[in-house]
Amino acid sequence: MRTRSPAIRSACVVLCWAWGCAFAGQTEPASVAEVLEALRASGVEVLYSSDLVTPDLKVTAPLLSGDPLGRAREVLAAHGLTLKSTASGRYLVTRAPPPPAGAATPGPPSASERLAPVEQVSVFASRYAVARPLTGEPHFLSSVQIEQVPGSQNDALRATRALPGVASNISSRPYIRGSLLDDVLVQFDGVPLADPFHLKNFQSLISVFDASAVDRIEVYSGGFPVRYGTRSGGVIDVTPRRLRSGYEHSIGVSLLTFDLSSVGRSDRWPIEWLATARHSVRDIALKPVNGEIGEPMFLDSLGRLRLHSSDRSSWTLGWLLLDDQIQLATDPAAELATARYRDRYEWLAYDRDFGQRLHSRTVFAATQAERARSGDLILPGVAMGHLAEARSFDSLEVRSEWTYQPAPQLTWSYGLEAAKASADLTYDRSGRFSDLIAAGFARPVDNTLVASATPEVSTYALFGSVRRRWSSIEAELGLRLDGQDYREFAARQQWSPRFNVRYDVAPRWRWYGSWGRFTQAQRVDTWRLEDAQTGPDAPEFAVHTILGVAYEPSEAARWRLEVYRKHWAQVSPYFENTLDALSLLPDLEPDRVRIAPNDSEATGIEFSAHRALSSSLETWASYTWSRVADEFASEDVLRSWDQPHALTVGLAWSGVRTSASVLVGWHRGWPRTPFDAAPATPAAPARLTVGPRNSGRWGDYFTVDLRATWTLPLARSDLSTWIEATNSTNRQNDCCVRFGALNAASGLLATEPNAWLPRILNAGITWRFHSAR
Repeated sequence: MRTRSPAIRSACVVLCWAWGCAFAGQTEPASVAEVLEALRASGVEVLYSSDLVTPDLKVTAPLLSGDPLGRAREVLAAHGLTLKSTASGRYLVTRAPPPPAGAATPGPPSASERLAPVEQVSVFASRYAVARPLTGEPHFLSSVQIEQVPGSQNDALRATRALPGVASNISSRPYIRGSLLDDVLVQFDGVPLADPFHLKNFQSLISVFDASAVDRIEVYSGGFPVRYGTRSGGVIDVTPRRLRSGYEHSIGVSLLTFDLSSVGRSDRWPIEWLATARHSVRDIALKPVNGEIGEPMFLDSLGRLRLHSSDRSSWTLGWLLLDDQIQLATDPAAELATARYRDRYEWLAYDRDFGQRLHSRTVFAATQAERARSGDLILPGVAMGHLAEARSFDSLEVRSEWTYQPAPQLTWSYGLEAAKASADLTYDRSGRFSDLIAAGFARPVDNTLVASATPEVSTYALFGSVRRRWSSIEAELGLRLDGQDYREFAARQQWSPRFNVRYDVAPRWRWYGSWGRFTQAQRVDTWRLEDAQTGPDAPEFAVHTILGVAYEPSEAARWRLEVYRKHWAQVSPYFENTLDALSLLPDLEPDRVRIAPNDSEATGIEFSAHRALSSSLETWASYTWSRVADEFASEDVLRSWDQPHALTVGLAWSGVRTSASVLVGWHRGWPRTPFDAAPATPAAPARLTVGPRNSGRWGDYFTVDLRATWTLPLARSDLSTWIEATNSTNRQNDCCVRFGALNAASGLLATEPNAWLPRILNAGITWRFHSAR
């Protein structure tokens, strides 16, 4: 506990300071416009005309509702106005419909009417849901939308499970349109994060993003603009939460974490802040599969302080700290694993507006990470082994991005990046397989390997794009240059042209398309010591092609159809376990294989739709047909997360003080590798035969996830209780095979089926304190 106390104390000091700043100078809002601006600041997009909501429209009575949506409805109702939800996730201020003829004149709204929340919004994206124009048609999740998805209360990234093109059964770290996990860029506040997940090497079950820290998430499944580089598969761009005025503090506890958060902006000083801190509870509800014995512990702190030095410039200081201590073992104790992870990200950003046409943002970022894991595998008659691995790496990066808009229809964007990174890596593996196992899996009997490396690399990038809007067409053309200089190796460069276009066929119809080349050079933290790698891989590169059509038949409905192809012409080797994908020590298992394809390809068709059924009930759905495979000289082999058919259906309901949602997910089972074990006979020895990799399939995957929330508004605070159930039916979704010891009498290898997560229940209480909005 001594190692955790300083971090906890630091987080508490920051939160207490924020609490003190926030209480200075907070007053009740005087106008309806102020209440609507507070609603915008909370992460909900609301549109209104200044002719309808005039500056002199005043708040006529004390506000009793505890949430921004309810307060907005309350002040508007007093002036004959209301909020109308649209299918694109926005709210419009309109005149309330007149009462029926003969109806009594309504009096002041009752307490329950004043507290009634506005309907929720769906999890699907609208390209118009943020202020700046977007290209690449990303999926968009606001803070309100994130909280709707079951399982996202303690982990905002779990909300991405509801999006089409995302494959994830257990980990918070998703596969996006067939891409490897390392092919997806995750960034927060414009800063790339190497691996922002807890329980690394143990299924990465939880990300570092508490929902209270997130304003929105943009997910690019492909075709992302040139400002995003260094990855070939996709982008998850997380924007920190902020308020335009006032504050919100919260304290909560759940079956996963204790958590604190504070966000706000001082009315007395030109300062805004965001700070969160989480500590795992003693017996967490969500544990790695196979980790029956042991209690993983984790801590994280995330935040930013922003100083507005003038009306046109600001400085931002940000940080993200992660600390994990893990001790796990199987029951019976065949695998015993220990790990320690410490990640620290710090950044300083400067934003500057040079008038209304030119804007710049410059970020200096530093990363330090220390990761160590060790363990023992004890399977008598099968395998014995020991592993000790240590990785540490540091990086410094500077990024400057500029946007120039000489005319409303024309935007130029350009920028540069430069970074230097180094790592110190050691790997020590010892072990042996039995003769039967070694022959069956085509492995040498001796599984010993000792390797070390100290890679260093300097990188740079230049990028630029131009976006032009005509009457019904918008197009963006971009070009990116990436370069790397590894120590003792020749320098490299890669060019990445990209093109995005949208054609508005009619007011509610649009066609869009994207084509581009995406490159990914190897980072020092991904050096494959398990492969005794001595030099950097050739940069990966992929070509993305996307065609889509979107239609909004009414304000309450929309749908979208997209066809895509990703082709990786250069792929780095990677490792996986063909039978037991959930092993605590995969390096020591006999089914470990090295995969080095010539190229890879992912293709698919995605359809998504949303419909608001009433003011309090809405539904959404998506269907995906896809195929992802590695291509070798003689054959194509499906990647282990290939799912030909996937369907997601969601339903959300909101009442006066309660809300509930359900998310149903189904997909074809992921590929499996068949094998056969024959016992010894008087005429022949025991035999183990492993079939072609990924030539079979597991059973279909099915889950029903639930969430319910009840909120009690109080004076300048509200108290919420919530409960979530993941895989509520407790269905056993088989995924793999778990090894046991060799039967000495028959010579038969003992195995049993393994499954993804069973039913997981998480419940919690959150108490939020806020300024008068």
